[in-house]
Amino acid sequence: MFLVRKAFLLLAGERGSSMLAVIGLMAVAAVATVAVAGSTMNSLGVSSATRAGVQAQSAAEAGIDDALLKLTNNTCTVANWSTSSPAAAVSVSYSTSAISDNWFNACPSRAAVRVKILATGEAVDVGVGGNTTGDARTVEAIYAYVPADTDTAGAGSALYSHNFGTFAGSSQLNSVDGSEPVVQVRHDNVSCDSTHRADTSILNADLVIADGGLAVGATCTIVGDVWATEPVALHDLAQVRGNVVAPSAESIDDTIIHGSIWTTGATVLESSAWIKGSVTAGSLSMINSAKIDHDAWSAGETTIGHSTNVITGHLTTQSLANSGPGVITGGTTAVAVGPGAGSAPAPAPFVPDWVDVDYDLTDWPGFQVATMNHGCRLADIQTVANLFTGPGIIDARECPQGVFLKENNVTLSLPQDLAIFADRFEIGLDAQIDASGATPRKLWLISPDETADGSPTCRNPSDYSDITHVFIVQAPVTAMLYTPCSIDLGFSAQWRGQLYGGTVGMAGTATLHYAPVGIPGVDLSTGMTPGAGESIAHLGARVSIRDLNG
Repeated sequence: MFLVRKAFLLLAGERGSSMLAVIGLMAVAAVATVAVAGSTMNSLGVSSATRAGVQAQSAAEAGIDDALLKLTNNTCTVANWSTSSPAAAVSVSYSTSAISDNWFNACPSRAAVRVKILATGEAVDVGVGGNTTGDARTVEAIYAYVPADTDTAGAGSALYSHNFGTFAGSSQLNSVDGSEPVVQVRHDNVSCDSTHRADTSILNADLVIADGGLAVGATCTIVGDVWATEPVALHDLAQVRGNVVAPSAESIDDTIIHGSIWTTGATVLESSAWIKGSVTAGSLSMINSAKIDHDAWSAGETTIGHSTNVITGHLTTQSLANSGPGVITGGTTAVAVGPGAGSAPAPAPFVPDWVDVDYDLTDWPGFQVATMNHGCRLADIQTVANLFTGPGIIDARECPQGVFLKENNVTLSLPQDLAIFADRFEIGLDAQIDASGATPRKLWLISPDETADGSPTCRNPSDYSDITHVFIVQAPVTAMLYTPCSIDLGFSAQWRGQLYGGTVGMAGTATLHYAPVGIPGVDLSTGMTPGAGESIAHLGARVSIRDLNG
């Protein structure tokens, strides 16, 4: 009995030892399994993060390419956008400095010299096991930027009038930078004639009349040269500071030409008319105290009718009738068969035909567009202009009465370059156009000419555009007003830029401060389309590219 119980106890002890061994083995196996599983999950996390990183990097680089396409094609209209396949968040900013870290989150403006693109790409297959290090990648690329050169190429003249022009009162035309601008008139005559002798209208410009003549009087002063294809007449204290080239000319009543004069026909000087340069004419007549400071050349006859007439230089002529007799200090040469035409003047600058400007968005790459068909007043324009993140176009052609920029104590401040298309512009009172800061801004006010015939087509004479009272375009804004109808710059208005109209007139104490603006898509200097020169902004060389992933 005792032996049996002892044997049983020995057997039970052996079973307990076996159970402990099994449990130990299971524990070791469990630890090994966990270790293997952990290692496997870690490997999966690393490999999946690597795969995600490759996908995200590719998506970021695709975002850079998408931005480059928009910037190259000038279709960048917003600063931030997303792509879907592959997925990336893209942002564009620009700097007006080549070295500073001041960046503006917007499509590049005219003042931009560098453009920065940030693209954050997203992986299609994200990392597993909590490993998100490759789920997103950010790439930064910086490029030089070459802005559009619309300041001079194809900008045209300070003032272009297709059908005659008038300058009256004490109106003035001068230049912002001190250069001598040009006034172009394609057809018909031009007058510069103040109402009262106390007024002084000053045209600080060359005047080119392609198909017409000129009447200058009542203390009007033209500072530059004059070319005309019909007769030129000066009277009543008028002055031309440059030269005069015309078929014929008459200068009377204390008028002065500070340069020289060329006519193929008759030149008549009377009543204290004074030519400070020389005279080359088809025939010459001097009556009552006229004076020529240098030589005179007459292909035909010369008539001097009073002793107070003086030619300080030498006279060359076919024949001379000096009944005064007048004084010819340098002597006379008479050629019976005629001395010929004499010296030739400088050729007249080219005056192009009318340029038809229609509403064509392809001429305005990179401009955002908004439509306006009611309100159409200065405050409404400001509200829309503030929404643009880059250069903008406001299509106001459906505004029933055109655009009304004629309000007391209201200013339109340009956050970007702005073009407004409307049938008519009424501009005046003491409203102003300006821009904050020193960055130049451009404003285009365009009444489109929808008939492509090289001639101004004004559909309704009531669609004229007035700029009146004390309206001012302030620096750093320059503005172009284009209309196939008439433009009147009057009272004390001050326009800084250019005027281009079917008919253009200046009166009162109005001032045109010339600064080149031009119109995208056309060359106003030649009358051709598209515009010449570097008219579209574009990306330059890449400055840097880098990953921003820590």
